[in-house]
Amino acid sequence: MAMPELLGVGPSCFAPPPGPRYKARALGVVWACVGLLCAYASVTEADKAGGNVPHKGTLTVEHCWVSAGLGRGSHEHTECTGTFTPDDGHGVVQDAAVLDGAYVPGERVRVYREGGGYEVVGWRAFWGWLVLFFAGALGVCRGLTTLMTGIHAKTVEEVTAVRSLMHLKPAAAYVTALRWSALACLALCALLALVWP
Repeated sequence: MAMPELLGVGPSCFAPPPGPRYKARALGVVWACVGLLCAYASVTEADKAGGNVPHKGTLTVEHCWVSAGLGRGSHEHTECTGTFTPDDGHGVVQDAAVLDGAYVPGERVRVYREGGGYEVVGWRAFWGWLVLFFAGALGVCRGLTTLMTGIHAKTVEEVTAVRSLMHLKPAAAYVTALRWSALACLALCALLALVWP
């Protein structure tokens, strides 16, 4: 094993905790699983927001209202009601359809019906869900790093030690590539979600 001085890290912050680190590795598995679940759920919702869903239509907004949230620190919530007309022309027209978000009365919003609610179909929603997908990918990277090193890094010194230990792992290059790719894609999707109409 290389000396800590050769790795550019001081001995005090390089040395991993003694003994088996099962708790940290288990936490790494949890991080990776939660990241995968978040990524899966987000890509499923992104697919729906892209319009790949059966019950699509147009909701014509008639009235909007703002309701205060319950409890301390809660935010105001805007909902609109209107008429939902399905695209296929064979479905039921709903007169009291409710949609979350702030819209202008008379505005026609592309939506899909799922369960008892309505969700927006559009590029902004699509890019927003992809932001969460890449956030899930970052969670997977965090979990893999914790799993491989056995250290749940909380301080700057621990992060530095983890980076040094990762250089000794054969799969570290793949985790690093996944992390940087996910960060770049997350930033791009966030930008597109902000500027897309």
